[in-house]
Amino acid sequence: MKNREIARIFYEIADLLDLKGIAWSPRAYRNAAQAIESLSEDIEVLYKKDRLESISGVGKSIKEKIIEYIETEKIGTHTKLKKEIPIEYYNLRKIPSLGPKKIKHLYEELNIKNLKDLEKAVKSKKIRKLEGFGEKSEEEILSGIQMLSKIKGRQLLGYVLPIANEIKQELKKDKTITQIEVVGSLRRMKETIGDIDILVVSNKPKQVMDKFTSLKYVEKIKSKGKTKSTVFLDIGIDCDLRIFNAEEFGAAMMYFTGSKEHNIALRRIALKHNLKLNEYGLFKDKKSIASKTEKDIYSKLNLQFVPPEMRENKGEVELAQKNKIPNLISKVYGDLQMHSKWSDGAYTIEEMAKAAKKLGHEYILITDHSLADLTIAQGLKESDFKKQAKEIDNVNKKLNGITVLKGVEANIKKDGSVDVPNKILKELDIVLGAVHSNFKMPKEKMTERIMKAMENEHVDIIAHPTGRVIGKRNGYEVDLDKIFEKAKQTDTILEIDCYANRLDLNADNVRRAIQQGVKLSIGTDAHSIDHLRFIELGIGTARRGWAQDKDMITTAKTVKDLKKQLK
Repeated sequence: MKNREIARIFYEIADLLDLKGIAWSPRAYRNAAQAIESLSEDIEVLYKKDRLESISGVGKSIKEKIIEYIETEKIGTHTKLKKEIPIEYYNLRKIPSLGPKKIKHLYEELNIKNLKDLEKAVKSKKIRKLEGFGEKSEEEILSGIQMLSKIKGRQLLGYVLPIANEIKQELKKDKTITQIEVVGSLRRMKETIGDIDILVVSNKPKQVMDKFTSLKYVEKIKSKGKTKSTVFLDIGIDCDLRIFNAEEFGAAMMYFTGSKEHNIALRRIALKHNLKLNEYGLFKDKKSIASKTEKDIYSKLNLQFVPPEMRENKGEVELAQKNKIPNLISKVYGDLQMHSKWSDGAYTIEEMAKAAKKLGHEYILITDHSLADLTIAQGLKESDFKKQAKEIDNVNKKLNGITVLKGVEANIKKDGSVDVPNKILKELDIVLGAVHSNFKMPKEKMTERIMKAMENEHVDIIAHPTGRVIGKRNGYEVDLDKIFEKAKQTDTILEIDCYANRLDLNADNVRRAIQQGVKLSIGTDAHSIDHLRFIELGIGTARRGWAQDKDMITTAKTVKDLKKQLK
């Protein structure tokens, strides 16, 4: 799939145009890039069907550039801009403290073109001498570089999971395959993925390996054998395929799902029972006593079955020994954050509602951005709220089987107030409050800021509570224990924003919030109908945080039940 590469180029074109001071065009490229990277279909398939303009944000000009890349693997506009400004801007922009002006300044003063140049300049303490920088700037840049190094070679769960599922579906077409599962960190729903692991059972291993290594996603065959093959996919990640016998499949699933720490804990328990556990089964002496299913193995170890998302050796083994594994959330009935054309979304409210209905949702909440003090997105003016409300009423009259709720993602200002008047907030069904600016406030001040927003009687949910963006920005400094305490006191819901690069709250903080009795919601933060599929990432994150139905308001089956939980 060329989706990710085309999106990357469009993002870089937008960034380079920003550096040149060109208005409007950058936003068009970013909107198209955002839609393309989230496509559930291969863009080359859309090209062959002459359906490129069905992609949000793709008009005639951008369509021509997509075709140019598919046919020539380059885009002339991009090549020209790179010659004019020979900076690896896309990578440099991943450093949270570097914006367009600073990157341009670094290039002009120190000839910094890439991350390697940047790290060298930081370590030689050259940057602090430049106007507009200083020692603190160098520390922030170094912190950003270190953050990137931690996820180097890893990719977002939300972008890898659809590819893994597509590969699984392609392989399932081979009727000799009787069992197939995606395992590893994908099965555990970790937020970033190092590689894809797939296990199969088949009596025709050579046939399966031939099919696997010839899939359209394969850029390079790294190794090919009778029971294991490794390929490098065009999305920039390895994929391993292993073949096992049906009798060994459960043990293989357990072993290759991991985590390593969870497996070590299980092997220690096995040893205490004079047993041996590996990828082929649970053995007493040399005889296998359990291997066909994971449940069989857990049972023989006197353990309750542990869901894959919990297998991190963070207390789940002890719970399994006491038969106290929680009944984890498995489904939600609504999506409580998304954006439409009223702000920075790509689709109308009706289009978002129809797409959500196809996913089985009973209700959705439209949370377009407010306007005041918010420059990252076009937002709603006071006069727009009544017009939008009327549109939502009309959509609800037109559509059956789904209810569209009225909301807003109001900006929490520096002083903790929100940028939408209470007279408007009280007319909405659900109000989200979110921090979108002044991320570098001291921990105490940021905590006070969010806590004050919770005191507003109309603010129901705090969206993406830590503000982190995976691989781009660490969360702002905030005392979550105090936030959890205040949320409990004010009956404020905290969100699991399940956009692919957010997953905020993360799994560990989900668990902490639940332990303190805080209720949670799930919202995709969708800006396109393709983003609505991110709901599964939110469910996965909730499960990794040990969330049950009682912990989540979005497990409410009806709008009436949902509103009962909003005190």
